[in-house]
Amino acid sequence: MLIFRMTVMKMFSTRNIIFWFSLVSGILFSADLEDFARDWVGYESLSSPSLNYQSRQIYLDVRNNADGMESLVYASNSEFIYNGYLDWAGHFLTYNKDLNYISFGRRFYTPLGIIGTQQIEYKILEFDENRLTLEHTSDDSLTTHTMSISAIALNAVNDYIPQSVTIKANYPNPFNPNTTIPLKVSKSDYMQIKIFDSNGKFVKKLFNGKLSIGQYSFRWNGLDEHNIVVSSGIYICKVIKNNNILSSRKMVLLK
Repeated sequence: MLIFRMTVMKMFSTRNIIFWFSLVSGILFSADLEDFARDWVGYESLSSPSLNYQSRQIYLDVRNNADGMESLVYASNSEFIYNGYLDWAGHFLTYNKDLNYISFGRRFYTPLGIIGTQQIEYKILEFDENRLTLEHTSDDSLTTHTMSISAIALNAVNDYIPQSVTIKANYPNPFNPNTTIPLKVSKSDYMQIKIFDSNGKFVKKLFNGKLSIGQYSFRWNGLDEHNIVVSSGIYICKVIKNNNILSSRKMVLLK
């Protein structure tokens, strides 16, 4: 049997060899890009040198792309993938049917157009009509992120999506040194607005108090809590109530 497989593989191109191994190992799924345009909820786990957690509840809301591009658009409350709460413009999902992986990515927009993209690739470990299991492993094999999610009805997603406040896309992004962070409040409440670095370290508090229903804008000047200029990198703005994250937004400071 082994000799037969080796003989067949010599007849194939590199691409077909990958297809053959996928077929033999049982990880090739018959799916099209549109099959992932669903509302998903479930759990994620992360193992990395700096952060570890298990079975954290997440949602993933995937929609067709109005731009007609070979991708879908998505929103999620997972902080590992490039989430953008209901901000479809910059967050996209692609599917490689031959190699059996999904990519979550984002595009950096300016008035002059797209200036760059970032993507994270996930192997599809399981997929059927109602269930999807994905796994990402970093190039150095030190970080593994898994998502095990199930498709549900749209009205059930509302149980997972925070509705009281939404951080909209900050502008400019990337920025240097100032950026404006728009906020939509749908329910009057007490909350804090804080900036963290990519490692989860607290950087700056922008607001602490009660906000009524309405639209707000907060400005960050790239300084930390001690008015020291921070370095270039990825920062996360979070709206927090009682240690619960109501909404978050990733921002890029470039110098």
